Amino acid sequence: MILLDGKTISQKIIDNLKVRDLSKIALHIILVGNDPNSLKYVNLKQKRCQELNLNCQIHHLPSITPTPQLIELIQQLNDDPAITGFFVQLPLPSNIDKNKVLAKINPKKDVDGLVPGSPFTPAVVRGVIRLLDEYKLNFNGKNAVIINDSNLIGIPLKKILEKRNVLVTVCNEFTKNISEISRGADLLISATGQKGLITSEFIKPGSVVIDIGSGDIDFAKVAELTSYITPSTGSVGPMTIACLLENLVN
Repeated sequence: MILLDGKTISQKIIDNLKVRDLSKIALHIILVGNDPNSLKYVNLKQKRCQELNLNCQIHHLPSITPTPQLIELIQQLNDDPAITGFFVQLPLPSNIDKNKVLAKINPKKDVDGLVPGSPFTPAVVRGVIRLLDEYKLNFNGKNAVIINDSNLIGIPLKKILEKRNVLVTVCNEFTKNISEISRGADLLISATGQKGLITSEFIKPGSVVIDIGSGDIDFAKVAELTSYITPSTGSVGPMTIACLLENLVN
């Protein structure tokens, strides 16, 4: 079993960005509410920006912010030529219409790659693919199972893998017999946020397993069955941040 080391690879990406003058690039982050994971990730993104001498500004709004007020802020960021790119940290509070909000982001400034017509691959997806490529893991003609059907993760990942001649099955909370389906996967990717969901019953011996959900995979029960696996934390997360900043610079 080999650990997929996203920390080291993400640092390589950051180091490659450091050789460029990024002082005129500005990233803005919209954070609504105080979700602990969101606060953590925004803080990590801000630290990476400081490391690169990037101008990073956070718009921290209360969770009761109405959708029209958030859309007004997005329009201001769209119209400001001094802002290179921005994104809305997800998840948003339930009182906000996420789809309506994301639809208002100018695709040219959509560095998170969430808007239809965006020139960018979603940062988390780019991070996963970069991780596989760095380890030269080729799934041509093989089976992949993605337990996530969102437009942020599951759908774009499926499209990229299918272009590489991978047979992809996407599962969600309504899929029956997910463990049985997963046992046929040479590549298993989980992004549900459900702690400990993936146990040994889901694993094909020798498969590659990627945890995007920060704890989806019961690492202690799964690791020895795999050929490659991400640690429960600190692999896809750092890759996502590095690829977001790479999108921004590009």
